[in-house]
Amino acid sequence: MVWALGLCWPASALAQSDLERARAFYNEGHFDESIAAATAALMKPAAAPSATLIAARARLERFRLTKDPQDLTAARSDLVSLNPLKLVPQEAIEWQIGLGAALFLDDQPGPASEMFMNVISTARGRMPAQEFEKLLEWWAATLSRVAEALSGPARKDAYSAMQTAVREELDRDPLSRPATYWSVVARRGAGDLDGAWNAAVAGWIRSGAQQDARNFRADLDRFVTQTLIPERAQMRTGQRMDAKATATEIAALTEEWHALTDRWKIAEGQRMLGENPSSSLPPKPEPKSSPRQ
Repeated sequence: MVWALGLCWPASALAQSDLERARAFYNEGHFDESIAAATAALMKPAAAPSATLIAARARLERFRLTKDPQDLTAARSDLVSLNPLKLVPQEAIEWQIGLGAALFLDDQPGPASEMFMNVISTARGRMPAQEFEKLLEWWAATLSRVAEALSGPARKDAYSAMQTAVREELDRDPLSRPATYWSVVARRGAGDLDGAWNAAVAGWIRSGAQQDARNFRADLDRFVTQTLIPERAQMRTGQRMDAKATATEIAALTEEWHALTDRWKIAEGQRMLGENPSSSLPPKPEPKSSPRQ
C-alpha cells in the first residue's frame, strides 16, 4: 500500500497566497484545486519552479485516481523541465520523489527504486517523520515489485537484498511501520517463512505502542493470513496447496495467529498510558493505492 506524500516546504514570499493554497490543496487531496492554484502561481516567474513542482506532484496523484494518461504525461513534462539546482533543498527532495513516483506509475519499478533509494539518506533529516515513512513505503513497494517480476534464484536474491536494506531502516527505527511490514514481505520472498512469521508476530506486538496502528495491523494481518500462512503450511506438509493435510495446517496456523494477536490487543475502550482522549479516534484516511495487496 502506497501513500500520497505531502509537500512540506513553505511557499516562497512571491505569489505566497497561490503557492500556499496549492500546497494546502495538495496535502488535503484536492488535486484539481491544487493544479489550478499552482497554475495561477506560474504567472510570477520567481514562483514558477515551485509551482511547476506542485502541479507535477498533483497530476501524479490525480493519475493514480483517474488513470488518465494525460496527467502522467503532463507530470513527466513538468518534472523534466525543472533544474534541481534552482530548487531549494526541500524542493529538490520533492522533485526526486516525484521522479520516482512517475517511474513507478509508468511501470518502471527498477529505476523508481533507484530514485527513491538515492534520496532516502537526504530526506531522513529533512522530512517530517510521517512523510519520511511514506517515502519508505514507496521505496519498499518498488523493491518488492522488482523482485516479484523475477523468478528462481534471481527472485530470492532480490528479496534477500531487499531484506538487508529494509533491515537497516528497521535498525534505525524499530517502530517504523513500513520497515516492519516490508521486512516480513522480504523474508517471505527470500524463502525464510519461519523468519517472516517471527517478524510478523514481533511487528504486530511492537505496533501496539503506536496510537494509529489499526491500518498497519490490518495490512499485516491480510498478508499473514492470505499469503504467509498458506505458504508456511504447504512447506510444513510438503503437499499441494489443495491437499487436505495442507488445509488442516492452514486452519491450525490461522488459529494460532489469531489467538496470539488477540492476546496482544488493547482491550476495547482501553487507552494507552499518556494518550489524549482525542487520539483514540480512528485515523483519518489518506489517498492510497495498493501494491501491498
